[in-house]
Amino acid sequence: MSDGNMFSVYGRMTALPGRRDELVAVLLEGLRAGGDDSGLLGYSVNTAFDDPDTIWLTQLWIDKQAHDATTRSEPVAAVTRRGPPLLARQPEGFYGHAVHVHGPTAAS
Repeated sequence: MSDGNMFSVYGRMTALPGRRDELVAVLLEGLRAGGDDSGLLGYSVNTAFDDPDTIWLTQLWIDKQAHDATTRSEPVAAVTRRGPPLLARQPEGFYGHAVHVHGPTAAS
């Protein structure tokens, strides 16, 4: 169970036709660019069965401050700037606090 401070990010991105795998690679590079001590507890990058261009992204952070500091860091920002040219439309993002986490992350 979370203490309510963990920060969650959910997003949907639509790649230009035929560019999904390239966008996935950029997303993974950006997630890794923050380093192991960024406060990112876990993430998932998913592709949709019914749409070859849609990507769903989920992140779990120790708190919002860790998310903000990492995503604004130059290594992450440099990778993030490579994403927009691969997008067919503006990404949709949703933010919140994790109220329950199950699994290895919950023990952290």
